[in-house]
Amino acid sequence: MKVAVSAALVLALSLVGCGSENTDEAAAPQQVTSTETVTVTETAPASPELEARCSTAGQRLTLPEQGLPLAVAEVRERVFGAAVACDYDALEQIALEKGEGFTFSYGGGTSASAHWRMLEENATEEPMRILATILTLPFTRNESGSYAWPTAYQESPSEADWQALVDAGISTQQEVDSMQAGGSGYLGYRTAITADGDWQFFVAGD
Repeated sequence: MKVAVSAALVLALSLVGCGSENTDEAAAPQQVTSTETVTVTETAPASPELEARCSTAGQRLTLPEQGLPLAVAEVRERVFGAAVACDYDALEQIALEKGEGFTFSYGGGTSASAHWRMLEENATEEPMRILATILTLPFTRNESGSYAWPTAYQESPSEADWQALVDAGISTQQEVDSMQAGGSGYLGYRTAITADGDWQFFVAGD
């Protein structure tokens, strides 16, 4: 009888060992799968607070290289970065670092930073999104020879220039049609940088 018990005990221990081995083998693939899932890179959605505070939240914009003078390219890159970050104070600093002659509104106000912040936080307009977006588009040269964006901001914009505004979400088709019909030229947001790197304006209107 003692022999029978011992044999049963050995058999039970053997089965336990086999079960433990099978469990380890089954667990291994699960561990690998978990590791692979963690290493997948995904862009987290912007928080509701950021969405409400800044129009660039959730935007995926890339600033392409353009054939610009170094001073212009550097300021363009700085302005783009500050606009994407909704850093109003940094934008105002760039605007004023070469003088006080920066135009941000035709409706009064003394602080570009405060003006842009008010528009963004009240959700009345989206100046930061538009500023960042137009800087990704091709440039033109304005009447003073400065480098300007978008290309619709020139004396005789082409149909492609107008269409680029619609495609980029800067103007609606109705707004473009209205400006074309009125013969006013492009009156939406535009910006310009002089050849020596002076950011001159970011403004909309006539």
